[in-house]
Amino acid sequence: MLDLRRFTGHEMRLSEKLFEFNWGFLLLLTMIASIGFAMLYSVADGSVSPWALRQAGRFAAGAGIMIVTAMIDLRLWMRIAYPLYGVALAMLIAVEVIGLTGMGAQRWLDLGIIQIQPSEIMKVTLILALARYFHGLTLDEVSRLRNLFIPLALVGVPVGLVVMQPDLGTAILLVASGGILFFAAGLRWRYFILAGAG
Repeated sequence: MLDLRRFTGHEMRLSEKLFEFNWGFLLLLTMIASIGFAMLYSVADGSVSPWALRQAGRFAAGAGIMIVTAMIDLRLWMRIAYPLYGVALAMLIAVEVIGLTGMGAQRWLDLGIIQIQPSEIMKVTLILALARYFHGLTLDEVSRLRNLFIPLALVGVPVGLVVMQPDLGTAILLVASGGILFFAAGLRWRYFILAGAG
């Protein structure tokens, strides 16, 4: 589990956060993305437009967002994890009531200015909520049955709402994300075996 006690001693300066950022991971992502850029360049007969340049711009924007997000104090993420999850869940419920239907599924919300897909927001907020919950447990407590009801509900409720849209692909991704968080938190193997057998 992540120990946040080392963050309570002093507020990390921006230079310290930049130094601790995993630049190797960003380099790996850039190398993988570069393969895609090269393929799009080739498909366009040696031209960066329209696909390669557009994709590179999206990657640069995503990388920038990732770096900025990493600079945010972890304590802030801890404080807003549950509220963000609650907002995403409320939007999923709203989809069932007033959602827009497209391509055979009711999965969009019209906010006037923009249309959003709450299930995409839930992919992020679910991870935050589970991480926040498991942070409060010791390694032994994670595998106690009574401590599994809340995280299972955190996963199960949005999965059920997404299946109703229907959007099976996103539902599977939510289950997979939840499973990875359970594993990272230290849940004993027997629970995964039982889940697979069931």
